Amino acid sequence: MNKHTFNILEFDKLKENILNNVVIEENREVIENLKPYKDLSILNNELKIVKDFMDLLVFDGGFEAVGLKNISNLMEKIKLIGTYLDPEELWDINFNLKTLRVFKNRIDELGKYKSLRDAIGNIPNLRVVEDTINKAINIEKEIKDDASLDLRDIRLHKKTLNMNIKRKFEELFDEPSLANAFQERIITERDGRMVTPVKYDFKGLIKGIEHDRSASGQTVFIEPLSIVSLNNKMRELETKEKEEIRKILLRIAEVLRNHKDDILVVGEKIMYLDILNAKSIFSIDNKCDIPNVSNREILYLEKARHPFISKDKVVPLTFEIGKDYDILLITGPNTGGKTVALKTAGLLTLMALSGIPIPASENSKIGFFEGVFADIGDEQSIEQSLSSFSAHLKNVKEILENVTKNSLVLLDELGSGTDPIEGAAFAMSVIDFLNEKKCKSFITTHYSQVKAYGYNEEGIETASMEFNTDTLSPTYRLLIGIPGESNALTIAQRMGLPEVILSKARTYISEDNKKVEKMIENIKNKSQELDEMREKFARLQEEAERDRERAKQEILTIEKQKNEIIKAAYEEAEKMMNEMRSKASALVEKIQHEEKNKEDAKKIQKNLNMLSSALREEKNKTVEAVKKIKTKVNFKPGDRVFVSSINQFANILKINDSKETANVQAGILKLEVPFNEIKVVEEKKEKVYNVNTHKKTAVRSEIDLRGKMVDEGIYELETYLDRATLNGYTEVYVIHGKGTGALREGILKYLKTSKYVKEYRIGGHGEGGLGCTVVTLK
Repeated sequence: MNKHTFNILEFDKLKENILNNVVIEENREVIENLKPYKDLSILNNELKIVKDFMDLLVFDGGFEAVGLKNISNLMEKIKLIGTYLDPEELWDINFNLKTLRVFKNRIDELGKYKSLRDAIGNIPNLRVVEDTINKAINIEKEIKDDASLDLRDIRLHKKTLNMNIKRKFEELFDEPSLANAFQERIITERDGRMVTPVKYDFKGLIKGIEHDRSASGQTVFIEPLSIVSLNNKMRELETKEKEEIRKILLRIAEVLRNHKDDILVVGEKIMYLDILNAKSIFSIDNKCDIPNVSNREILYLEKARHPFISKDKVVPLTFEIGKDYDILLITGPNTGGKTVALKTAGLLTLMALSGIPIPASENSKIGFFEGVFADIGDEQSIEQSLSSFSAHLKNVKEILENVTKNSLVLLDELGSGTDPIEGAAFAMSVIDFLNEKKCKSFITTHYSQVKAYGYNEEGIETASMEFNTDTLSPTYRLLIGIPGESNALTIAQRMGLPEVILSKARTYISEDNKKVEKMIENIKNKSQELDEMREKFARLQEEAERDRERAKQEILTIEKQKNEIIKAAYEEAEKMMNEMRSKASALVEKIQHEEKNKEDAKKIQKNLNMLSSALREEKNKTVEAVKKIKTKVNFKPGDRVFVSSINQFANILKINDSKETANVQAGILKLEVPFNEIKVVEEKKEKVYNVNTHKKTAVRSEIDLRGKMVDEGIYELETYLDRATLNGYTEVYVIHGKGTGALREGILKYLKTSKYVKEYRIGGHGEGGLGCTVVTLK
């Protein structure tokens, strides 16, 4: 694989699209240098990780990439003792440490995404670094007043001094004799000193030092003498403040150096997350999926789309090489989509081998090719004064010198640019060479001889891009097994060219070419007839299946009715027999009193019992239980279904085939229901696609935790406070309700130690009272 192949298959353009989603500048070079993997196991692991990250973006809240930085470069800046980072750079390090920590905790708690969790691995515990930076840097990326005791005192003195300076100016502004001297009652700064604008004509009234003039010269900026000493003091305090800040930054730099190795580990993982995020966003936007990549020398693309063609216009392609044949020869008219099919096969192969999901079905299979070679389009080299055919030959020569059995070769219009007879001969010779090498190849041509050759040669399958001669436009459908027709004269006829011209043109077509075109036409017609017969057969099969099911139901109904009638008849007979038996018993009892008739009575009793028994046996033989047709079910344990009898969704727990029932659970309710009350439908859920990684996540100024378990509530609260802090909130409301008080006590205990919280209080009147806590953020 070389740069030439990357360019003509537009792999570089694809990488530019992925670059649009990269946040860390240094990662641009990583994406630009992206190329096929050399190790199959590493490639497949990367594809699994990307798949996990895509699912995380789509189904589990996404990933916030804004603010990611290359903190390894920042650590490089302080490798020497005496160097330090500015507050904004420290804030970047802290933000990235926290980002990875929160992300790792999140995927661990989700309990899925094994490949992604393994890729992140165990991260170093750097809370001491986070806490050190948090104590010194605020959300505005500035040094906090209480970063040190000395800094707090200095800033307090500055604040007091500033108030004194303002008071002195106010006294000057209020002096009646100076009312006309001031341009405006404002205090501004020049050269780090506090001054006020004075009208040029009245500058003599104000004793002080002139620092600046306006462009018009009508205003001068004067530092009054009464302010000079105060300004001097302010400059001294500012110098002390800078020195104290430098000491604070040096102390933090020392802490960072002590944890350098662990911070570099985090830095590498942050860089990788940015790459995964960029790949995944591109893949989701282009509806990509993960193909199966193996050592088998095969290429099967199902519903493949070129990523640079609009989803509304592109016609998905499905084709395969490497199973029944090694070479797919695509023929058909120009502008029919042959080149797009070729580029789609090549680009999607490069994408998959480089760890990028492809815009095709997940059923697609791609071999781990060691080389992808392409010669596509008119690549005439003006600089080298090469003709189109010469440039074409040069590329083909390089390809043939480097191909192996484990190569994918893409050749567009093989043999074009020269005499058709010689070009066709050259094309067939190259195809022979590739066929002998058994390398997988996609080749396009419009030569009739090559069409016929490909149709008859073993190891080669022909295909064509369908062309609608009625609309005079291609359909872009790939027809496997059908060579393409030459439609030039057909199109000319449709467009109304004189018949005399067309007739003359036909006389110039050789007999061989006419035979080839006739053969192709016959193949196409037979293929269309076969397709129609296949569709008719499928319809007949469906109708027969429906008739069979209907007949079964009718037979079942008839047998059931017959059974009911016979059953009723025997029940009636049995009833009559019981009545006769009753009367006979009474008669027997009477006869038994007469000694002479005892033997007759016994015979009557015996005959009655035999008649009753025979009647029951005959009923059991005749009235058989109607065999039920086993109900086919399309659900299994764990599936989500709708139970009509309770009008609720439920989960299947167990299927009882013999009873034709299922045990289900709807909420806390467990019950057994018949199959006919169960429907497999999709419960309406709204998928949330959170892939916009370049905007802050909007949060409200309150969070409602009522009904949550204590651990669950605290976890959600920590996540919320983190986002609320990033969004600049200074005060938020935590609604926990009164309840038993367990949730409120747990939340208050957490707030005491939270690094986000400055102070908190129970809500007052109109704020929720005991059911709400008002939190002031740092």
